[in-house]
Amino acid sequence: MTCKKTLKIISVLLAAALLGASFAGCKKENAKQKGESYGEKAMKQIERYLADSQTFPFSFKYGNKKVTGFGEGFEKVSEEKAKAQDGTNYTAKFLHKGSGAVFEVRAKAYDLYDAFEWTVYITNESDKKTDAFSEIMAADIVFKGGSPVLKGINGDLGDMYAPYEYDLKTVPVTKTSTSGRPTHGVFPYFNLDCGSGGVFIAVGWPGCWEATFDGMSGNSTRVTACQYGFDACLEPGETVRTPLVAFLRHEGRDQTASMNLWRRWFIECNMRKDTAGNVIKPATGWGTVVEGHTTHSLTRTVNSFLRHGIELDYFWMDAGWYVNAGGSSCGWPETGMWKVDTSKFPDKLADVSELVHSYGGKTLLWFESEVVRCDPEQFLKANPDFKKEWFLETAAIGSWLQGELLDLGNPELREWLLNKITTVMDEGGIDMYRQDFNVDPAQAWGWCDDFDRKGITENRYVTGYLALWDALLEKYPDMTIDSCASGGGRNDLETMRRAVPLHISDYWDGQSGKYDERQAVLLSLSQWFPYFKLQIGNNDEVNSYNLRSCMAPWINLNVPVMSKSTPWDTVTKSVGEWKQLSELFYKDFYPLTLYSNTNDSWRAYEYYDEESGKGAAMVFRPENANDTSLTIKLHADANAKYTVKDCDGLIDAVISGRDLAQKGLKVTLGQPGTSALIFITKCG
Repeated sequence: MTCKKTLKIISVLLAAALLGASFAGCKKENAKQKGESYGEKAMKQIERYLADSQTFPFSFKYGNKKVTGFGEGFEKVSEEKAKAQDGTNYTAKFLHKGSGAVFEVRAKAYDLYDAFEWTVYITNESDKKTDAFSEIMAADIVFKGGSPVLKGINGDLGDMYAPYEYDLKTVPVTKTSTSGRPTHGVFPYFNLDCGSGGVFIAVGWPGCWEATFDGMSGNSTRVTACQYGFDACLEPGETVRTPLVAFLRHEGRDQTASMNLWRRWFIECNMRKDTAGNVIKPATGWGTVVEGHTTHSLTRTVNSFLRHGIELDYFWMDAGWYVNAGGSSCGWPETGMWKVDTSKFPDKLADVSELVHSYGGKTLLWFESEVVRCDPEQFLKANPDFKKEWFLETAAIGSWLQGELLDLGNPELREWLLNKITTVMDEGGIDMYRQDFNVDPAQAWGWCDDFDRKGITENRYVTGYLALWDALLEKYPDMTIDSCASGGGRNDLETMRRAVPLHISDYWDGQSGKYDERQAVLLSLSQWFPYFKLQIGNNDEVNSYNLRSCMAPWINLNVPVMSKSTPWDTVTKSVGEWKQLSELFYKDFYPLTLYSNTNDSWRAYEYYDEESGKGAAMVFRPENANDTSLTIKLHADANAKYTVKDCDGLIDAVISGRDLAQKGLKVTLGQPGTSALIFITKCG
C-alpha cells in the first residue's frame, strides 16, 4: 500500500472518530435495552450455541474432512453452568466419534456488557494416535449487516500503533503473525462495523495466529481466527487448545463511543485485579539497566528523588543484576543464571527494596526467563539440577540473539524455573516481575515438530508460558507482571489478563527525541490499552513539553538524577500535573485531532469523567507546526458550566459546556515545541 493510500485510510478513520461525541447505549448505567440487559443478550448467545451445538461457530479439518460446529459426528458428554464474579461460565464437552477426541468448550458471558468468549481444548481420550487435526478455527463466525468496515491499529514495529480502516466489501483482509511474538507488526484486536452496529474481536494467543475478515457478500462478514499453521495428530492422552476468542458487541457506528465501550470492558473485565479488587494504579517510576550499578548507586538514586520531594511509585531495575555461568559479573544480552551478582549487590537488592518500601513505593525487576544466553555447557555444569532435555532441541533459530530456548511446555522445567525466579524475588523483596523475551521463537518451535505434528511444540509452549505466569500470580496474588518482548511484541489478550504492557516499543520509548511518536501513541494506543508506560529519553532536555509527551498511566522520570543541571522544579511541577491527570486515566478517552506522528501537526486528546464532570485536555504544538493556535471541541455536558484552567496560567475562565463542545476552546501556543494541559471542572 502506498504512503498516500495509508494516510487516506488513517484520515478517514480518525475523521469518523471525531464526528460524534455522544455515548448513548454504552454507559454501564444504561445496561438495559428493549427490556433485555446486555448481559442477558450475551448469555442467550452462548446458550443458543450450546443448545444447537451444530451451529457453534467453530470448525476444523479431521483428515481431509471439514467439520463445522459440534453436530454430526459428535456426542454431547456434559454441560455445566456456573456464576462468575462478572459473568457466567459455561463448560461443555463433546466426543468426536471419528477420532476419540473430546472437545471441551470453556465459554463465558459477561454481566454488564454484550460480551462473550470461548476457548476450545481437544484431548485424545482414545488409546490410539489420531489422524491430523488442521485448520482449527477457534472462531468461524458470521456477523450480519451491510457496509462492513474493519478498523484497528498496527502493533509494535513498522508503522507502529497507527490506525487503519478497510472497506471489506472491496477486499477481504487477513492479519497474520508468524514470528511467535503476536503483537510485533500486527495487533490481534479489531473493531468490525457492520449494519447498524458492530463487534470488537480479540484473539488471545501469545504465539503465531491468523485472522481473516471476508465481507465480500456485502450483507454479512465471515470471521475466522486460529493458531497459524497447526496440522497435527494427537497422541493418546494429549491435549491441545485453541486461541481465546472474545467478542464485544456494540450499537451504532460512532467510533468514539464504541472505543470507550471497549476501554470500559477492558478495564473492568480484563485487567487483572489484586485481592482487594483493584486494578494497578497509575504510577511514576525511574528505571535503568543496572549493569555498572551497585547497591550504593541505586540507593543514591532513590534518595536523590526523595531529596527533591518525589516519592517514586516504582523503582525499576532492568537487566544486568546477575552473574553468568562462570559466576562472574555480566550484562545484557547475557541472561545469566537468575542469581544476583553479590559482588555488586551483596544485599541481593533487599536494601534497595527496603528503602523504596520505607515510603510506600515498590520495586520492579527484569528477567528474561525463557532463554539461556550463555555457554550451555557451563550453564549445565553450574546447575546440576537442570536437565539438558529442558532445552528445546535447537538454539533460538530465527532470533537476532543466539541462545538456548527453554521448553516451557515441560511442567518439570517450569517448576525449576519458578523456584529460581521466586528465590530472587523473595530474597530481594521485589514487588513486580518484568519478563522480557528477545527471541522470535516460531522457527525454533517448528524445528522441534515432527512432520505430522506441526504446531504441537508451539501449543505446548504457549500453554506452559501462561501456566508459569499463573503460578507466579498464585504465589504473589497482589503482584502485577510487566509484559515485554523486545518492546511491545507479546501483548495479546491472554497475556494482558495477567500483565500490563509497560514497554510498548524498543524503537523510540526511552530513545533521544521521538516525542512526536510518543504523542501519536497517546492518541492511538490509549483507545485500545488503558494502561502503558512512556518515559523521557535519558539524554533529552528535561522540559514540560517532553515530560507531558510521556504522561501515560505509567511515566518513567528518567532524568539525570546526579546532574547539577537537572531542573528539578520542572520535574516536580510535572509530577504534580501528572498526579492530577492520573485521576482520569481510567475514564473515557476522546481524540481531539487526527492521528499523526509527524512534527508539523498539532495533536490533542481529552479524558473525561461523566460522573464527576471533570476532564483534561492535552495539546501539543510540535516543532514544525506553523499555526499558532488550535480550536479543540471538548466533550462536556451542554447544560452545565465549567471552570477551565491550564497549568501554565494562560487560561482561566468559566465556559458553558455547550460552547466547549460546539464552538470549541481556542488554545494559543506562541512557540513551537510547546504544550498545554487544560483541566475542566463542572460547576453548575
